[in-house]
Amino acid sequence: MAYSLSYSKAILVLAFISDKIRREETEYISAKVISDLLNIPKPTLSLIFNNLGRAGILESKEGINGGVKFAKSEDKISLLDILMAIESPKPLFQTSFEMKAQAKRPASLKKQVVQILNNAEQTMKNELQKTTLKDILNAS
Repeated sequence: MAYSLSYSKAILVLAFISDKIRREETEYISAKVISDLLNIPKPTLSLIFNNLGRAGILESKEGINGGVKFAKSEDKISLLDILMAIESPKPLFQTSFEMKAQAKRPASLKKQVVQILNNAEQTMKNELQKTTLKDILNAS
């Protein structure tokens, strides 16, 4: 299983919004501008905006000068926040299944595999939590 391309696109969308706001080009960025410049189809961008809005990362404004902007600062938005907004809290590894084998060894092996995979996922999430959008923007 892999996370969707929308996760990577969401990070780039947020970086793009940040750059425009940092340059004081605008307060709100329109979906059309982002869609055109980043070559992201409007339906995909709309889904990304909705997910980021529900997570409290973006806010939107209707009308001629409308669009989206950050609901919180870049240093308060971790890559894990973005992942959870886009992918929802679903596990990276699917590990729930029934085995017909009732012996101790298969059960023990399954338990060990599940633990290793859960630890790997938690390590990934810990790393994503440490990195903020501001970290990414300042690195480039």
